[in-house]
Amino acid sequence: MKKLLPILFCATLIAVLACVRISTDRVYDASKYGVLPSNDGETNSKNLQALIDKISPKGGIIYIPEGKYRFSKNGTQTIGEHCIKMRSNITIRGTGEKTVLMPEGQSQYGLDMFYFNDYLDLGLGNYLENCNFEYFVIDAINTSCENYTSAGKGFMLNLIRNCHWRNVTVNNTDATGFGVDCPVSCSITDCIAIGCGKAASEEATGASGFGIGYGYASGENMRISNCIALDNLKFGFFFEHQGRFDEKRYCLTNRGEFYVFNCTAENNLYNFGGICAENVRYRQCVSSNARKQEIYFQECKNCTYNDSKAGENAE
Repeated sequence: MKKLLPILFCATLIAVLACVRISTDRVYDASKYGVLPSNDGETNSKNLQALIDKISPKGGIIYIPEGKYRFSKNGTQTIGEHCIKMRSNITIRGTGEKTVLMPEGQSQYGLDMFYFNDYLDLGLGNYLENCNFEYFVIDAINTSCENYTSAGKGFMLNLIRNCHWRNVTVNNTDATGFGVDCPVSCSITDCIAIGCGKAASEEATGASGFGIGYGYASGENMRISNCIALDNLKFGFFFEHQGRFDEKRYCLTNRGEFYVFNCTAENNLYNFGGICAENVRYRQCVSSNARKQEIYFQECKNCTYNDSKAGENAE
């Protein structure tokens, strides 16, 4: 048995090193693929998109080092334009608050930093799957649009599965910061939305910090925890059934649950709420200094805010 121990140890070590090597092979330093703080927005958008397209089939982590990176229009969609169209199996990872992605430029209907919506654009029920966004900032202070629409977000993603956000901040978008629709088994943790919705009026839809839509599949669900929404034009945290806008495309009720835990909203028009929302649970959340109303729910089913039932225009 004693003679076998060194053999077993060596075999285990070789296996561990093999796993580490495989993992390292799938980490791609974006700066080595032409994504640089010194580049203009067009160059960075094209180079990051090319890297995403290349590694998506097998998956990988794209590491973006410290710096401020400009991005600009690199594609159009049914409504608006985008810098990057996301693909499945990709992790975008920065260094924290010192990795700043800066979409820039004027657009007619809004410029999204990260975009995916094959359902609207192509009529296909394709999901964006197995993506992670970690440790970076999106600052859209240098974007503007001629007409406010649902575009102009930090993230405009529709039909997503097993996608997760951690330690991401979105600032100054023309529309919603985190615009995430029809999620299945997704989460947003330790994220911040500040000053989003700058192109909208208080009468507009959207223009919130965290805006979650649902209605494509019956089991949609998401957990949002330890997040902050500050100074956004409309809602801090908001849920809505997409059938409000398209009854044919989004018609299902929801059997899953949307759970918002230990989140803080301050100085939004409405801090927490929903319209035509279903199965939303706000727990241990903190609301302060809303510009109009702390909590706002309209035509919602089975929704609660800190254990109190929320219905139509509940306060």
